[in-house]
Amino acid sequence: MQDVYTRDDVSKTISEGEEKLKQAGSEAQKRLKQGQEHLQQIISQADKQLHENPWPIVAGVAVGCLFLGFFAGNVRSRD
Repeated sequence: MQDVYTRDDVSKTISEGEEKLKQAGSEAQKRLKQGQEHLQQIISQADKQLHENPWPIVAGVAVGCLFLGFFAGNVRSRD
């Protein structure tokens, strides 16, 4: 038996698909906005902590540069 689709069936299926796509797009935009707000909160907290106590960051950068200089200084060609 062969399935026969009428024009009404096809247009109904298309309209249902369009509605689902609109809902998915709306949900994606909502979640994107929530993610952006959450990221802004995290950045704000990090900025506040950095301004209250910057010394751990300064010490970390100093130690990192010390190690980088140590490893870069040991790379010498033997001629």
